[in-house]
Amino acid sequence: MNSTSAFLSTVHASPQAAWIAHAAVPAVVAGYPLLESVRTCHVQTAPGAPAFGRAPFNTFGHSRERWTDRDRDIVTPANDLLYSNAWVDLRQGPVFITAPAQAGRYFVLELLDAYTNNFHNIGTRNVPQAGGRFALLGPDAGADAGAALPHDVQVVRCPTALVWVLGRVLVDGDADVEAAREFQAGFSIEGPPAAEPPASVARWQQGGDPALDFFANLARALHDFPPPASQRGVFDVLRAAHVPLPADGMLAELRPTTLEGLRSAYDSGMRMIEGTTRAASKAPWRYSTRLGRYGDDLMLRAATAWKGLGALAGDEAIYATTDYDDQGELLDGSRLYRLHFEDGGRVPAAAFWSVTLYGQDRYLSPNPIGRYALGNRSPLERNPDGGLTLYVSRERPPGPQQNWLPAPAGGFYLILRLYHPQQAFLNGSYRLPPLERVA
Repeated sequence: MNSTSAFLSTVHASPQAAWIAHAAVPAVVAGYPLLESVRTCHVQTAPGAPAFGRAPFNTFGHSRERWTDRDRDIVTPANDLLYSNAWVDLRQGPVFITAPAQAGRYFVLELLDAYTNNFHNIGTRNVPQAGGRFALLGPDAGADAGAALPHDVQVVRCPTALVWVLGRVLVDGDADVEAAREFQAGFSIEGPPAAEPPASVARWQQGGDPALDFFANLARALHDFPPPASQRGVFDVLRAAHVPLPADGMLAELRPTTLEGLRSAYDSGMRMIEGTTRAASKAPWRYSTRLGRYGDDLMLRAATAWKGLGALAGDEAIYATTDYDDQGELLDGSRLYRLHFEDGGRVPAAAFWSVTLYGQDRYLSPNPIGRYALGNRSPLERNPDGGLTLYVSRERPPGPQQNWLPAPAGGFYLILRLYHPQQAFLNGSYRLPPLERVA
C-alpha cells in the first residue's frame, strides 16, 4: 500500500461487513501484542531441535553465543548481550527465580506479561550484592499469598498467568563470552511442574487464512489471558457485532459477510500497526520513554511489538531509532554515512550504549565481517581532536575499519540503545547527532 492509500477500507459489499470491519480493527491492534507473545512462547517451548533460548516451561534457555543474523525467534535482538529466556506458567502456583551475586556486570531479567507489558525487572538495581530470590505470584493469588514466604524473598505480583522472563547479560567482546556464560548460569527457576501448555500456546494456528488464523488464535488467547478491565471494551465491541470469540477458537461457521469484515479488519489493522512503526517525521532519531509500560496506549504497544518485541521500560533502557539521514532520505547501504560524536561518544547511559543495524525484515543483517553493533565498549579509534566518528555503509569506508558498521545492499535502520539512561538524555538536554550522508 502506498502512502496515499487508505488504511481502513470504507468500501464493503454490505453494511454488515462494514460494521464488522470497523468493530474488529481495534481488536486487531489490541490483540496483536498478545498473539506475538503467544506465538513466541509456542516457538520457544515446543519440543524439537535445540536453539538459542528455547526450553520447556519454567526452565531457563540460555543463549550461549551472541545473536546473529541467523537467529530469528524475535525481532530486533541485540548483539552485545547473552539472552536468557524462560516462559513461566503460574497457573499451578508461585514460581521462584534466583539471581546470582552481583559481579560488576550489567544484567537484567525483564518480566513481561502476556500483553508485552514490562511490569517488573530483576537486575543490578534491586538484586542484593550476595544474590536474591524472587517469588512470582499469578493474578489469582490471594492478598495473603506471600505472607508465608521467607522474609528475604521479594514478592512480585504478575498481571497474567503467563510471564516471559527475558534476561540480558552484557558481553564485552568475544574474550568475555565465557565469563558471561558463567554468570548467566547463576540464574535458576523452581516451582511446581508445568501443566499442559495453555490452549492458545499448544494450539497455535498458522498457515491457512491469515485473518481467520489471527481471530482463532485471539479467541483462545483471550480465554487463557483475559485483558485488563480498562481494555475489555475493545473486544466487547467485536462480540456486540455478533462475532463469536469461543474459547476453543473454532470459527468455521462464519457467514460470508462476517468473513469479509474480519479479513478487511485484519488487513487494515496490520497496515496501521506497520505504518505507525514508520517515522511520522524525518527527525534524525525517534524514541519514547513510555515503552514497556503502555497503560491503555494500544497502538504504541502494538507498534513496539511489531518492531521491538520485548522492549524494556524507559527507566531501564531507551531505544532511539533512525530510518532517515540528515537530508531526510531513507537509509540505503549503497551510500556512505557517518555518525559523529563531538564529545567522543560520552552518551549519558550509566550502564552502556550501543548502536545496532537491522535490515528491513527487522533482524540483524548479514555482513562479511560478522559485525552487527558498535558502542562504548567497542575497540574504537578516536579522532585527533577527541571526537568519535562511526561509519555505516555496504562497502568498506576509508579510515579506521574498527569504526565501520556494515550495511546491506538495500534499506536498513539503526537502533541506538542506552541502558540506564541518565537525566541529561531523559530531559532532552543531550541530543544524539544525526546520521550524516557523506557519499
